[in-house]
Amino acid sequence: MLKGIRTKRSDLTGLEAFALTQGGYFDRGDAHAHGITDRLLHYHTSTGRFERLYAGIYRLRNAPPAAHDDLLLAWVWSNYRGAISHESALALYDLSDVMPSRVHITVPPTFRRRSTNFDVHFSIVPADDLMLYEGVQVTAPARSIVDAASSGSDPAQIQRAVLQAVERGLATPSALHMAARRPRYRYRRVIQPLVEGALARASA
Repeated sequence: MLKGIRTKRSDLTGLEAFALTQGGYFDRGDAHAHGITDRLLHYHTSTGRFERLYAGIYRLRNAPPAAHDDLLLAWVWSNYRGAISHESALALYDLSDVMPSRVHITVPPTFRRRSTNFDVHFSIVPADDLMLYEGVQVTAPARSIVDAASSGSDPAQIQRAVLQAVERGLATPSALHMAARRPRYRYRRVIQPLVEGALARASA
């Protein structure tokens, strides 16, 4: 080693402990943060310790199944830049009775990765509309309801989600109004009456 240059010590135990907090999943950046080089990633993948699921996305082979495993994978696949959204977020919050067949995730417009395994939506989501819930980043309940409505969810399910969110304190009427009226939201003329109708029923 050249004098004055330090290499980060590898912390395989730390990486595995971190990965186990999110279903055993981790990305290349997580590995590097724990001193695991690309060479070590390749080695541990070849020996079966790691599974390579996508380019730069790995899983501990012996990690036990986690709750919301599919959501955790999608979040890590986005390199933590995305958020579980739309009907997938409603299902996570247990709002309405939707059962999405694929994971919905919203990523920034500059995100370049693609996958046929997820329904990927592109939008800038303000920090106020993001939260960690059940160990995964997800759009806030009000935003999730409005986004699900705009993507074609059954209006009856949207009304049910609004009622449940208000009853359980997951979203306020004000937050729902703001989400439906947000600037540059092209579906506001359609979604706003739907949300307002559901809120009227909630207050009746």
